[in-house]
Amino acid sequence: MSEQASEQAPTAAAGPRPVANQTRRDAVVGELRRAILAGELESGQRLREVQIAQQMGVSRPTLREAIYQLTHEGLLEQQPYRGVVVATVDEKFLTDIATVRVALEKVAARAIADDPDGSRKALVRGSWEAYRKAHAAGDAGRLHEAHIDLHRTIWTASQNVMLIRMWPTVEAHTNLAISVDESERADPDRALRVHERLVEAILGGDGDTIDAEVEAHTQQSADELVELMAARRRGRGART
Repeated sequence: MSEQASEQAPTAAAGPRPVANQTRRDAVVGELRRAILAGELESGQRLREVQIAQQMGVSRPTLREAIYQLTHEGLLEQQPYRGVVVATVDEKFLTDIATVRVALEKVAARAIADDPDGSRKALVRGSWEAYRKAHAAGDAGRLHEAHIDLHRTIWTASQNVMLIRMWPTVEAHTNLAISVDESERADPDRALRVHERLVEAILGGDGDTIDAEVEAHTQQSADELVELMAARRRGRGART
């Protein structure tokens, strides 16, 4: 049976849903991401490739490409003897990654503020403009990518060799934390405002202001997110 023919079987089962042929790989990535963040694929759950490929109506090679992408993002992880499982995201994970990001992004932001020739700030302005355009477009996937790219740019524009080398390791966890934040809050206008304050602080160049905005943007936001998740969990418990 051809791949096109195999990708026609819809299903009403819970979890990831069938996707359109014309955007197969990106659609699979988006649908798996949605199912994970919605809790339809639970933390620690093993992904059974044959079952999910059939459920989504896609070929296994296509599914593997999507799994590779989401593993890179940190939403999935490869475990010995178990295969690919949904990554576990809890309050401690969000707090820990925020603590690390605050310390390192202060270093990056201050290095950009000390820009000797304007090139570092120009990179941040360009990334910020792309973020604003993605927000105006109202495309959640595009906005997510622009969000990640803005933080990637802050790290790389610092021209700090150690930060640049560390970013690929930190990126997956940052991506995961951002994905959870976007899913839980679903408030792109708030995200635009807090990023605008962060970028203005970096371009303004005052060290104390930069430190305060990095703290507010990352640590305080993580603390708010943890409380939001806990409140929703309590609410679900009360209803049951």
